Amino acid sequence: MSTILTRLLRATLPAVLAGTFGLQPAHADLYTWVDASGGVNVSNLAPPEGVRITNVIPASAPKTATRDDAREAARDAEVQALTTRVRQLEAEVESRGAGSNYWYYCPDSAGYYPDTQTCPNGWLQVVPNQTPDLTPGTSGQ
Repeated sequence: MSTILTRLLRATLPAVLAGTFGLQPAHADLYTWVDASGGVNVSNLAPPEGVRITNVIPASAPKTATRDDAREAARDAEVQALTTRVRQLEAEVESRGAGSNYWYYCPDSAGYYPDTQTCPNGWLQVVPNQTPDLTPGTSGQ
């Protein structure tokens, strides 16, 4: 590997890993106080005893559920309900038999579905031809 590529990887890899593993920001109170010499200090550490605290910004609470979280939960519930319904319908179709009892014929193209995919003036539902069983010893209709 070239040295430029190596340097680029060394520089970007920690940022990529931090983003990938979702490092959470720190939450801490911020204190502002004036020390004995009149200097203003800001820190996340508690100030020493005896100084005048001018401001305390409390740590923000961890993020609570948002509307996006609620939307995602509703979407997940809807997907689950639809999946359940599809499985019910598949079981119902399977229990009725492996195939349809009809074929669909298009007079416009003189073809049957699925060989013909569209039919401008509508499909005709037809009973498929049943070839008679001409085996000796059967009634053979």
